[in-house]
Amino acid sequence: MKNLAMVKDRLAFSINHEANTSFWGAFINLLCDRFASACGVHQIMVSSLILIFFFPVTGYSALPGNTEAAEKEETPAQLSVGVAKMDITPDTAVLDWVTGRPYGEVHDPLFVRALVLGDGESKVVIVSWDLVDAGESATEEVRNEISSELGVPANQILVNATHNHSAPWSPVYNEDYRGKEQDTWWAVRYMPPQNDQPEYRKWMDHLIDQTVEAARQAESSSQSATLWIGRADVSEYLLNRRPTHPEWGIEESNAPEGFNYFHEEWDPNVLLGGAKFGPMDRAMTLLSFRDKAGVNIASVFHLSAHAVSIYPFMEGISSDWPGVATKRISESLGGEAIFLQGAAGDITPWKRGREAVEEMGAGLAEKASVVDQYSARLESGTLKAASGIVGLPLDPIGKERTGLDAINAEVQVITYGSLALVTLPGEPLTDLGTAIRKQSPFPQTLVLGYSNGNGVHYVGMPGEKARGGYEMEAGTVGTDEAGQKLVELAVELLNEISEAD
Repeated sequence: MKNLAMVKDRLAFSINHEANTSFWGAFINLLCDRFASACGVHQIMVSSLILIFFFPVTGYSALPGNTEAAEKEETPAQLSVGVAKMDITPDTAVLDWVTGRPYGEVHDPLFVRALVLGDGESKVVIVSWDLVDAGESATEEVRNEISSELGVPANQILVNATHNHSAPWSPVYNEDYRGKEQDTWWAVRYMPPQNDQPEYRKWMDHLIDQTVEAARQAESSSQSATLWIGRADVSEYLLNRRPTHPEWGIEESNAPEGFNYFHEEWDPNVLLGGAKFGPMDRAMTLLSFRDKAGVNIASVFHLSAHAVSIYPFMEGISSDWPGVATKRISESLGGEAIFLQGAAGDITPWKRGREAVEEMGAGLAEKASVVDQYSARLESGTLKAASGIVGLPLDPIGKERTGLDAINAEVQVITYGSLALVTLPGEPLTDLGTAIRKQSPFPQTLVLGYSNGNGVHYVGMPGEKARGGYEMEAGTVGTDEAGQKLVELAVELLNEISEAD
């Protein structure tokens, strides 16, 4: 009667593994007895027929007592991805924060792009704005709206800006963040806050509405995907504008006065006065999300460089080189491309002007095509997110501007398997990204700047303040310790997620 006992157990488990198997055992025994008597066959043969009829495919691993084997056969949670973009170009009557005059014209439109990732249990939303920044107030506003629309927790929504200087700063929707300093000081150098200007007020609402709609469309288009990664050297397009100058030993320098990107003889590949090149992350990382047929659904490309090729040579609205690169990569690889800006506080494009925009965009797209061809598939994992707040101490200028002793800044970490995205507020210098990657337990760690707030604006590692320069003099309101505090919190969050696996 061994076969009959097997049938009884398997039927009981299949119908409801928590049911009372004695009931189903009695039922099956009765069924076998009646069928055997009516047909004149042995009960063992009947039990075998029932076994084949009810379980033609499932293996013995589904039987009670073998659930461990069944669990081992379960496939990992399936990654899903959805992507969408919406136009966020403001009216040309909106004032240009660089000049204080209306923008006047649109060279090319601005977009918000949204990526929604899921693993069957949780979701994250990644937003990219073709704007200068993603301030604290605007981040909270859009997080609240997306969370309400999609049901995604606020700490699982990432807002990154391309740091595009030919576009507005993100608006201030709530004035409870930065003490006396609401709009950044350079955004209101030549004009008063714009919230009461009709065209700007209309754009403030439009920005949020379009961002939420992009996230909604991205979620509705979600489909199963695999994730691939690759990298290319793009240092030929980059320049660290903070070279290291010798403290002593130079008797004379033939450097022309005002020798920078405005000078007709400017060559970014040549350093004068015995200076050394500053540090730089030379990599462009490409994340490719592909469907079952290997067709590209979405591409995320990440590198560190100011979006200032158009600025300050042309007035008007433009998405600068990230806009051209994003468009070209989408055309080349298929699907929708999204750019995530890195730790670019001291990194600029190697040259400026409209031709530079086109050259850099085309060059990055060409490299992306090669990277995509030779990329590697990442192991499946689960989506996890964590965030924390750290008080960044303010220098005397910062205390005067804000009326505060410290600014609360957010660090966010989103991981999937071996991949980690780390966000930093404001304009982090290169060394912050390097320090985090070196200490991260995740082998594929991407550090983003210009995310979820402005923090203390420019921020470097200890020692950068002593070197001076625009970034550490006029451009920051933080003390020398601010950057280290961001690094420490980022590493802490990464380790917490890693150790929880």
